[in-house]
Amino acid sequence: MATTSSAHHVFIITGANRGLGRAIAKAVADGSEGAGETRHLLLVGRNKQALEAAGADVVNSYTRVRIVGDVDFSEPPQSATERVVENLKEVMSELIQQNRSSSAAEMRIRLTLVQNAGTLSDLAKTVDQYDGDEVSTYTAVNFVSFAALTAGFLAFAKTCAHADRIAIVSISSLLAVKAFANWGLYAAMKAARDQLLKVVAVENAADSQRIKTLNYAPGPLDGDMQAEVRARVGDAVQRNSYAMMHREKNLVSAYATAHVLCGLLDAWEFESGAHIDVFDVAAPSTLSVAAVATGSSGA
Repeated sequence: MATTSSAHHVFIITGANRGLGRAIAKAVADGSEGAGETRHLLLVGRNKQALEAAGADVVNSYTRVRIVGDVDFSEPPQSATERVVENLKEVMSELIQQNRSSSAAEMRIRLTLVQNAGTLSDLAKTVDQYDGDEVSTYTAVNFVSFAALTAGFLAFAKTCAHADRIAIVSISSLLAVKAFANWGLYAAMKAARDQLLKVVAVENAADSQRIKTLNYAPGPLDGDMQAEVRARVGDAVQRNSYAMMHREKNLVSAYATAHVLCGLLDAWEFESGAHIDVFDVAAPSTLSVAAVATGSSGA
């Protein structure tokens, strides 16, 4: 399907330099031609060189990339938010200028924020071993910055007359809805992020076909973070379970789950504020590293 100059979709992807963030960028770019739109990816993260490498990997005739590097979500949250939103404003201004002959009805712009950035807590600890400074620092990076960017993005996006779809996605986890030992801080932040986006959904219910939020749990991913989990989680049952999944190549492929997320966004049929686990949508046998290696994943 050939795209037209008046169909555009801007994606902001945080933590896009590696792992799931990079896989989401790739899946978004790969789907641009089929969606019949030019996709503009704002890749956000700390490591500018790694972001540039990720950007080079996804550019195609339907995809444009802008690097928003040196963004540290441990900074004062408003500083990081302003940098990201300012880049979004610049992209929007350029699009409107390039399509100034198109009317609002002819020009279609979609805006999607994918909040993927986040860190693991100290998985060797149980809740009684936390201290106040640790809790405060972790909350600032993993929730305060998330809430600030959600607010800043939404405030700007709602003013965009050309935007016919506005989406905010939190990369969530099963841990947001089910408790496991040693995951106290991580689980609490994921649950808080889920609830914030549910509130956004309620607050924008009157415009729910235009503005949607989604809490997407991508499954236990194969990658550097999972390797850290296997090495550090204090609970022996979990450690052994993850080790077996890794050994048998049953961990989820980052690209396969990113492909599922893109399908949900393209279809636009999910209920705003929903928590959707990848296994609610696709069979585990189609998502594993082994399935991708054999070409049976469908991604």
